[in-house]
Amino acid sequence: MGIINKKISGKQRCELLYATSVIKELGYVPDEDMCGDAPDIVLPSVDDRQIGIEVVFYSTQKHEEAENALNQILGDYIEDVLDRKTVTRYEIGVLFYNLEIPVHVNFKQAKEELFKELNSFFFPQPVPVERKYIADLTAMENPDAEHSFIGCDKVVAYDQLNEKVLLECINKKEEKLSAYKNRLENKAIRQFFLVIYFSFNEHAELRGYKLPGGFETKYDRIYLVDSFFINRIK
Repeated sequence: MGIINKKISGKQRCELLYATSVIKELGYVPDEDMCGDAPDIVLPSVDDRQIGIEVVFYSTQKHEEAENALNQILGDYIEDVLDRKTVTRYEIGVLFYNLEIPVHVNFKQAKEELFKELNSFFFPQPVPVERKYIADLTAMENPDAEHSFIGCDKVVAYDQLNEKVLLECINKKEEKLSAYKNRLENKAIRQFFLVIYFSFNEHAELRGYKLPGGFETKYDRIYLVDSFFINRIK
């Protein structure tokens, strides 16, 4: 980031972060002075033609409940089993088959099953335990640690993105675009871009996605962005 010349909010700082890869692709260095309000980001003038960028967060919260439950179960296993039943302390990485655990109904059952699978790795079992959740586990002993630690590796394959949610994101910002264009302070802005940011927790596959035929938008460009990829869909 460049020198901070104005105070910005946490929300504005996040918007700048979400749009950083697009800003760099356009040939600019992200700077907090770019942050605005309507639109969220205004890039410096090039031949009196500024670019306004609006940022929106794609969220279905599809996996949030299951991920929170798995983290709780892993924490309980450390506290209730490993740190009580053995003096060995571990740094553990777990790779799950998927995160589709109906925790709102079967959390107790999922916990019992997952505990059995974890026990099969750390404590010899006379009968092999069928793996329903854990695809792989790596464990490294750490004698200097006071407590064992379990971390989740990248856990699932990307899902097809929810087009209904995506189009709602676009339409939500479409309603504001006319108002932005009519603002006197935006008269130097000649192009308006929309950045839709996908968090990793969504596991949404944005690569290769194309807008449905006949879908209309007044944004000059639309980018789908996550931590690794950019897909310009207009």
